[in-house]
Amino acid sequence: MYSFSSPRHILTELSRSHGFDVRFGEYHLQQQWQTIAGASVASHTWPTRIKFRTLHVAVENSVWLHQLTYLKASLLKNVQAAFNQGDVEVQDIIFRLGDIPASPEHSARETAPATAKDAATPRVSTEAWKIAADCAHVVQDTALRESLTRVIALALSSRPRTTNP
Repeated sequence: MYSFSSPRHILTELSRSHGFDVRFGEYHLQQQWQTIAGASVASHTWPTRIKFRTLHVAVENSVWLHQLTYLKASLLKNVQAAFNQGDVEVQDIIFRLGDIPASPEHSARETAPATAKDAATPRVSTEAWKIAADCAHVVQDTALRESLTRVIALALSSRPRTTNP
């Protein structure tokens, strides 16, 4: 005989089976990174992903990479405390050199974001925002238009620049 499961149980199992719980954990970690890592560490690092219970953190330069080896234990403890009630478990941290998003005050000066959410978007030129807004202006739904504009602007900014001879 079939029995009904609660929607919460179904969604929990679905998210777990498709790996969404880890992605939600990554999103939560990124949103809380400044609180978890502290302002000085957070300004030079960015949590990029969680894979096999290991948090991967992009670090701005080799000086910070070296410094973080000394701070690893306390940072791991803070991350684990942030996830103490969640389904995501972090047992280790790997630090790698990589790109980190610009701080909101730098982004506000370097870019012309379409929405307040875009203020944290890294290094998108004003020209890319204009082109993206022109492409997405026909979309009627405001939220969809803003999201599409953001995606197009990021895509334009991530393309390698070519020079015409």
